[in-house]
Amino acid sequence: MQSFDSIPTVFMISKSLPETECENQAEGFVVKYSAPTVSITVKKLSLIWSERIESYKNSISAIPSQVTTHIKNKKLTNYQLNQLKKLIQSSGFMNLAAEYGVATNQRYYPYSISVCIDNKEKKVFLRSNPSNGKSPEAFRVVEDYLRQLIK
Repeated sequence: MQSFDSIPTVFMISKSLPETECENQAEGFVVKYSAPTVSITVKKLSLIWSERIESYKNSISAIPSQVTTHIKNKKLTNYQLNQLKKLIQSSGFMNLAAEYGVATNQRYYPYSISVCIDNKEKKVFLRSNPSNGKSPEAFRVVEDYLRQLIK
């Protein structure tokens, strides 16, 4: 039997690591949205999103016969970016709890929004279920605006 004394130990100084992802963002304002079929990222005036499109040959099958992912981007206007910032701040998004929705042992669809603004980070995860996974109003408002931006 080998003694643990002979195993090399490595120490790491944790103060050298960023405390949050937000401190790593030079942009100062980043929003990331993730849903089952769409993901959206806003950095500065850049809007990048991907859409997952599923096709079904058999109309009653839950398994798609083809899955395609489209990645698109566009430049936001200063007005759109400022509206998003104002919406996040005025809706109370930064005061939401970290998780909402149904219990982890129930079937759900995962949705999340993370925001870095002025070196403050907020991540909100929603376990959505049509029967009982309602999102808070502030989450819904930010989600709706992000989805409008990609239309």
